[in-house]
Amino acid sequence: MDRGTGPRAVSVDRMASGDHACLGFDDEAARWEIRAAFAEIGLSRGELVMFFTDPRTSVEETVNHLAGLGVPAGRALVRGSLVVVNDIPGYDLDAGFEPEARVATWVEATEDAHRLGFPGIRAVGDMSWVLRPGVDHDRLIDYEAALTPVFAGIGFTAICEYDLRRFTPELIGRVSAAHPASVLQSLDALRVEHGDGILWMSGDADLATRAEFEFGLREAFDGSAGTPRIIDLTELSFIDAHCAATLVHRVASLDPAVRLVLRCPPLHARTLRLCGATEVPQLFVVEA
Repeated sequence: MDRGTGPRAVSVDRMASGDHACLGFDDEAARWEIRAAFAEIGLSRGELVMFFTDPRTSVEETVNHLAGLGVPAGRALVRGSLVVVNDIPGYDLDAGFEPEARVATWVEATEDAHRLGFPGIRAVGDMSWVLRPGVDHDRLIDYEAALTPVFAGIGFTAICEYDLRRFTPELIGRVSAAHPASVLQSLDALRVEHGDGILWMSGDADLATRAEFEFGLREAFDGSAGTPRIIDLTELSFIDAHCAATLVHRVASLDPAVRLVLRCPPLHARTLRLCGATEVPQLFVVEA
């Protein structure tokens, strides 16, 4: 597979300021866990956190869900650092979908947030409204694609939520491709991709995903695509000692003439070195 042809998979806690990501979900509990993690990170950074919910989801319900998952949502709501919106910017039943008005809303909201002292905004948007009358899906795809440079320029971090149970696979595929990033569907998920001599991993490599981790290694090193020359763990949120040792041992079993570069955050590099990475001549660890 060629990872360059689609959005990068990213755990919600690896989203950077200005990222524009799509979340395709089919489980409400996992969806709220992702929302809570996203909100908690924003509040801890002093950002303005905005929830654009389905009109049927009340402010009270949103606050209660977040509070139940450990987010100080009630206090944040009172302080104004959490805002819950039931309106749909850029859409009404008479005028239909107006992309320009919707983009202007995000720019104006960011300017207002800066004036109030917030360094940026992170927002979650329920996209079920696009199934309503007056929304041309071609214009929607163009709108989503055009948002990426806008958000990057103003530091607006956003997750667009699409319910996989309500949207067709064809539309989900187009929407996903219009985003540069795709949020993993649960906090304990792992995604492994292999192509063009590179093995990518994102999410968490731990007890819950150990089987997927080991299967991904077997597929990459024993499959028909050829042994990777680069392992990229820069978007892996966590790797435990077992998975790190498994990776080190797998590389150590390669031909001594092989040279493999592993890119990862400093914390992962420390774990890998504790598991013997420095003793494997085939492996060169680069902290990124």
